[in-house]
Amino acid sequence: MSKVAIIGSGVVGQASGKGLIAKGHQVIFADVNLKTLLQLSQKGFEAVEMDNLAEKIEDIEIFFLSVSTPTENGKINLDYIKAATASLGKAMAKKTNYSVVVFRSTLPPGTSRNVLTPIIEENSGLKAGKNFGVCMNPEYLREAKAEEDFLKPKAITIGALGDRSFDRLNRMYSPFEAPVYRMSLEEAEMQKYIHNIFNATKIAFFNEMRQVAEELGIETEKMFSLVVKTAEASWNPEYGTKNFGPFNGMCLPKDTAAFKAWARENLDLDMLILGSVIDSNNNMIERKKNKETNQN
Repeated sequence: MSKVAIIGSGVVGQASGKGLIAKGHQVIFADVNLKTLLQLSQKGFEAVEMDNLAEKIEDIEIFFLSVSTPTENGKINLDYIKAATASLGKAMAKKTNYSVVVFRSTLPPGTSRNVLTPIIEENSGLKAGKNFGVCMNPEYLREAKAEEDFLKPKAITIGALGDRSFDRLNRMYSPFEAPVYRMSLEEAEMQKYIHNIFNATKIAFFNEMRQVAEELGIETEKMFSLVVKTAEASWNPEYGTKNFGPFNGMCLPKDTAAFKAWARENLDLDMLILGSVIDSNNNMIERKKNKETNQN
């Protein structure tokens, strides 16, 4: 079993740590929030201030960073994860054995490799790939059921700097009954964004269609339930994910355009999601034409 440090002991960090303890791993929680650490200590968990982590550092094999990366003024704020990474790097300067740093926070593609790993190297004097490993391990936890979701994952994604990094984290997850998918660091980072954005897009799409139904006095429950059963985008998980280019054919181009125009003319509704779908598809068609023209 592994000894793991959880850096950032909020909802994700606590769910991860408690889940790992349940699977037999030894876990220490670290944070800058003294109230959180006190609550964990009172419940019998090992918890230390981030500044004191260096005292426990030598035996730790895996560091989980579950630090907030909030969006502020429309842009991601990496200040908290950078600060936590720098603190970890300073603590790791005393390590003599190999360990793996695992980023759990949602990060734009390239952040683990190009931003955070150099911070660890600078503050520790160690070299990534040689003295320590790096992984991106996105979480798929629902806030209300975070602990349950961690213990029963549908999938485990590991973006790894190399084989040694992957093998160490994969071994830690061996007690979990879930398929493990190996990716590059960048692929794992982007996959988490696609995961969340797909959820957001589906909610926005059905909300927009509900708006039309409400204008018409139509109930949506039966319609939406039936769409889930009949639309290939719903019952075929691979639908739309292959590189077949823009949608075309007899139905999709004409029906998307027709419904958008009908809603505008008859209900005075601007179908923003639908309009974006049409505009995006047309843009891809135009880009494809221009690319073919330039190649010829």
